[in-house]
Amino acid sequence: MRKWLSVTFFVLFTLWIGLIFYFSTRFPAESAKQANFAYNLLKKLDKTFDFSDTRFFVLLRSTLNKLWFGDRRATTIEFIRKSAHFGLYLFLGALCFLFGLFYTQKIFAAILLGLSLPALIASLDEYSQQYFHRGASLNDVIIDISGATFGVILTALISLIVMLIVKIVKRISYGSTP
Repeated sequence: MRKWLSVTFFVLFTLWIGLIFYFSTRFPAESAKQANFAYNLLKKLDKTFDFSDTRFFVLLRSTLNKLWFGDRRATTIEFIRKSAHFGLYLFLGALCFLFGLFYTQKIFAAILLGLSLPALIASLDEYSQQYFHRGASLNDVIIDISGATFGVILTALISLIVMLIVKIVKRISYGSTP
């Protein structure tokens, strides 16, 4: 079962890397079209669920804006683009962590893989963008790494909680048998 799960997560993170490079190989006009599509979709969702005026959303947006753009107030499209970077790498960090956990069964190795592989991919991703007339940005690499870090932390916490629950259930099961 462990080997099957490690192969599954390896395939998933390989496919996810392919998706990341697919997005980064879009020329500027196509990339702008994708960002505008996401913007329009989010506007429709906001009209339905009215989430952009909530205190949580305003706090989250202002905090991320400060982290990602400093004192400059980013446009909504810029914010969507950076959020996409963060989200793609959050998921990549989680997948790399899970692969490392099932492959090595060592939490430290899983954390190391979950942080180092996305950092390498982020650097290569930004480097490759110059061949598609898009600028490379160290800020994007930092956002990517922060997304991967958040994904690793979140996945590690969930994994530890699941392991504790399994351990408690096993103890209860063994304790109740005659």
